[in-house]
Amino acid sequence: MPGNSRPWYVLGCVVTAQLMVAVDATILALALPSAIDDLGLSSAGATWVMAGYVLTAGSLMITGGRIAQAMGYRLMMSCGLIVFGIASAVGGSAGDGQVLIAARVVQGVGAAVLTPAAMARLSAAFPGDERQRAYGIFGMVMGSGTAIGVLLGGILTESVGWRWCMYINILFVVVALTFSALARDRSTRSAGHFRGAWRGLILATGAGALLQALTETDNPTAALTFALAGIVVLAVFLVLDRTADTPMIPVALFTASARVSAYLALFLWGVATIATFVGVSETLQRDLAFSPLVSGALFLIYPVTIQTGLLVGRRGLLGSPASSIGIGLILIGIGQAVLAVFPAGLPSILLALGIMGFGTSRVMPTANSAMNENAGRHAGVAGAIGSTLQQLGGSVGLAIPVALLPFTDHAASVAAGVSAISLVAGAIFVLAIRKTPTFATTIGSKQ
Repeated sequence: MPGNSRPWYVLGCVVTAQLMVAVDATILALALPSAIDDLGLSSAGATWVMAGYVLTAGSLMITGGRIAQAMGYRLMMSCGLIVFGIASAVGGSAGDGQVLIAARVVQGVGAAVLTPAAMARLSAAFPGDERQRAYGIFGMVMGSGTAIGVLLGGILTESVGWRWCMYINILFVVVALTFSALARDRSTRSAGHFRGAWRGLILATGAGALLQALTETDNPTAALTFALAGIVVLAVFLVLDRTADTPMIPVALFTASARVSAYLALFLWGVATIATFVGVSETLQRDLAFSPLVSGALFLIYPVTIQTGLLVGRRGLLGSPASSIGIGLILIGIGQAVLAVFPAGLPSILLALGIMGFGTSRVMPTANSAMNENAGRHAGVAGAIGSTLQQLGGSVGLAIPVALLPFTDHAASVAAGVSAISLVAGAIFVLAIRKTPTFATTIGSKQ
């Protein structure tokens, strides 16, 4: 990094860009009912509006990281921002649901390109004593990004219409690019990392086929076809990646119990959280008749309890990292159980969001730290895999209620119950292996 670089401008660029990425996972949650009415979206189409973004971003995140290493972090972050901005403009002006879905998918591509590059730029900008302070600021802003997205979506939907939930990203992009131009940082290129990046497209195709299978509720034959195709494509990806000289997903990253626990926690958090925000926002508006603005304000209990949980955690009141993740997953599971049993009452919704916020404060910081610990030369990939699993979990969580619609009139409640059971099971697993420093002696010998 040259001596005339400005690291705090790098931080401004990265925070702005990553806040946009986080906000966009949920900003349409409160706007979705208006978009459905305006564009005539089906339930499957509405799912793809939300899941198309997180699925694409997640499944292409590792590929985006490799391309960023090959082409340069600053260049690829700028490219990702521009793609995101153009897609947002197209989505905001969409005349039908298919255009909006396509725009959301392209937004996911932009997020997959810019996110790994952004994190690498931030790490390079603060190599010394200021790093902890920089990451503290970054974490404070990002910790409540999903809830900020819901609140912002409510404000925009009520004041100027749902389309501004897309247009607002153009402002984020302009601010981030301005900070980037002022930062004056430079990044080196590692051309060899470009090799094999195409395998990420196979991963994205397989994941997309499985998600489509879950949304084909009216056509069992199509659902089975997509499911089988997704499984085959993912199997092809695993075979190709396992036999490659530079695999996109190194097996070595899955030999440490702490990292496996972190990956599982991030996936389960994704399953529970984004689907909850979408489901609760619809309940608040359609069943309880709150306006988008009031609904968004009610979500503030989530970031408030996150900050409360972070304060408790800083005082060391919740034990070891494994205990923290386990407790967090259980709390999020309890929140899901509340929604499963009492899905339509305002007190139960607020209680569930509060419990989930406190659980999130335990899971996310610890998991994000654990997945990068002792990753060695795979440090960049370790973080990208965590982001991928988090986003793929969000896609699964959004698709489960749609898949349950043909079988029950209470699909959202049943999905919350399934999520609750999964979270508690995940917590039991994490707590059971917390004294195991590595899986090398148990499963490593079989690989």
